[in-house]
Amino acid sequence: MASGTRSRQANSSRSYYLCQLAGWGSYAVLMFLMSAGRRRPGDTTILLLWCACGLVGTHLLWAYSQRHRWRTIAQLMRRFAVALLLIPSAMISVQIVLNNRYDRRAWPVLPHYVQALIIILLWCALYFSVQEVRKRRLAEVEALRLALVAQVSQFHVLRSQLNPHFLFNCLNGLRELIDEDREGAKQALTQLSELLRYTLDADRVETVTFRDELRAVEDYLSLEQIRFEERLRLHYEIAPDTFSAQVPPMLVQTLAENALKHGVAKLPAGGEVSISAYRNNGDLQITVTNTGSLSTAKGATAVGLENARERLRLIYGEGASLTLNAMQSDQVRATVTIPFRQSHGAA
Repeated sequence: MASGTRSRQANSSRSYYLCQLAGWGSYAVLMFLMSAGRRRPGDTTILLLWCACGLVGTHLLWAYSQRHRWRTIAQLMRRFAVALLLIPSAMISVQIVLNNRYDRRAWPVLPHYVQALIIILLWCALYFSVQEVRKRRLAEVEALRLALVAQVSQFHVLRSQLNPHFLFNCLNGLRELIDEDREGAKQALTQLSELLRYTLDADRVETVTFRDELRAVEDYLSLEQIRFEERLRLHYEIAPDTFSAQVPPMLVQTLAENALKHGVAKLPAGGEVSISAYRNNGDLQITVTNTGSLSTAKGATAVGLENARERLRLIYGEGASLTLNAMQSDQVRATVTIPFRQSHGAA
């Protein structure tokens, strides 16, 4: 950040010096050409010193402005009113001294003073207008940067709230399974390890392939089957062309967790969790359907769903949606619609 600020300041100073020399140099050339044919001895010297005096005066004005910041142009002009009078006075003084040196007749001071004043005023108007525009642009860039930082921080906070909370129940189930089915316990332990690794890796990326997300969901639901046994029935209906799609990590897992925790788990006879995915025009549509009703899920799933919606908004803006609807035959369906984006290198 500091190196970027220093780089911008160096570029700004370099641009100032180039414009300063080019501006006063062009003015000197213009005046020199306008006086062609009626030039007298000493005119070139007077012109060069006149422009040099203006250049030095405006440079001092620039140096002062770098040390004393302003909030408005009006405030700046009030501070620099004296300088705007002194610089033309110095330019006129140079011309008077040189005129006396070349023994010239008296010439009207006021018109030349007004001319110098107009030049300095034009210089100030141009320079400080550019500075004001640059100041506002930097403020806009800084505001956008802070908004992005806040957005990224919010995104990580929201995502951290969506990690699995079933670890203790899973470990208790594994402890019982070790005595009953050692091979099943080994498989469950492998699934738990893969799921935890996926959860940790998910904190480093914005999106993952739907294949990886679905594998993590399958591991999660398989581990929950150890606890629910026959009370939990699973059904998958996944279109093959959706595996390469990019989705936010832990999104589908969150919906599956809500479906299980606030639907099937509250029913004495248990129920079914069904996950389907397919392409719909240019979108990926994912549905998670569970046995239950909205009355049992109302309030309990509100926080999780609102967090999921906020994650989708941060990543896709208005291009994504998440809805929760009651279906016939005591079912609740969560539907996610996001733009279909394939992973790099996918066919």
